[in-house]
Amino acid sequence: MARDGGGTSGALQARIQRYYGGRGRILEVCGTARPGAFLFVIDAMERGRLVRTLGTIGRSGALLEQSAMDLERPDRLVFAYERAMLLALALVEEPRSVLLLGLGGGAMVRHLAAHVPEAAVTVVDRDPQVIALARRHFHLRRAVTVADAFELVADARAAHDVVMVDLYDAAGVASFADSFWEDCRAALRPGGAIAINWAGSLQGGLPREPIERAMARLPGSFLLIVGGVRPNVVLLGPTAPSFRTPDLAARLSHFAARHKLPREDRDILHRCEVRASLSRRPRKR
Repeated sequence: MARDGGGTSGALQARIQRYYGGRGRILEVCGTARPGAFLFVIDAMERGRLVRTLGTIGRSGALLEQSAMDLERPDRLVFAYERAMLLALALVEEPRSVLLLGLGGGAMVRHLAAHVPEAAVTVVDRDPQVIALARRHFHLRRAVTVADAFELVADARAAHDVVMVDLYDAAGVASFADSFWEDCRAALRPGGAIAINWAGSLQGGLPREPIERAMARLPGSFLLIVGGVRPNVVLLGPTAPSFRTPDLAARLSHFAARHKLPREDRDILHRCEVRASLSRRPRKR
C-alpha cells in the first residue's frame, strides 16, 4: 500500500505504473524536501527476478531509478554501474576504510558487508526520508551519518582508502565545486581511489562539463563507459602513481578471487569501455 506523502495523487502513482508497464506493486510514495518532488518504492519483475526499486520523480515529471534490491539475493548489485564503482576497491592494496557519499537503497552497503566484511564502511546521506525508506524497505540496519557530504569530506583528511560519490536526488546530480574533488582526494590515504557515478550516456543526458572538471582535479583518473539498458559513466581515480589502466583487468581478477565476488562483478569490464576522456577513443585492454 502506498503511503500518502502529503500531495501524492492517483496520477502520480499512475505515472509510476506506466513506467513499469503496469507490472509493479507500489509500496510507498512520499514527498521530499524539494517541493513537487517525490520518492517511491516499487516491487516489479525484471528479467525473471523480483526487484525492489527506490526511485524519484522530479518537478518536471522525470522518473529516475536511484537504487534496487534483488529480493531473492539482497546482497547482489542489480545495476551495472554499481559493479563498475566497486572496481575502486580493486585499485587499492588493502581497502580497509570506505566512505560512501549517498545511501540510496543501500545496495553497496549490503554488497560490501557480504563480500568485503573487513572493510569499515562510513555511509553519509543528508536526507532523513531516504534513510527512513532504506530502513523500512531495503534491510538497512547499520548507522548512517546524517550530514552534508561536502562538509563531511572537507574534514576527512587521509581517513579512507576508497571514496564513492553517488549524489543524486529528484533534481538530478548534485552541483560540485572544484574544491570538492580536491577534498575527496585529500580524504584518501596514500594509494587510495575514488569512484564517481555519472548517470547518462554518451548519446545524451551526460553532464559532460562537470565530468571534465572533475577529471582535471583528479590526476590519473579515467572513465568506464557502462553500456546496457541503464547506461552510465563511472569515473575512477586511483592515486597510486604506479597504476596503469592496462593493469585494471588483472587487479579486478585478483580482487574478485580474494573476495569471492559473483560472476556479474567479475565480468563487468566486458560491459565497459575504458577511456582516458569523454572525447578520446576507448583504450585497448
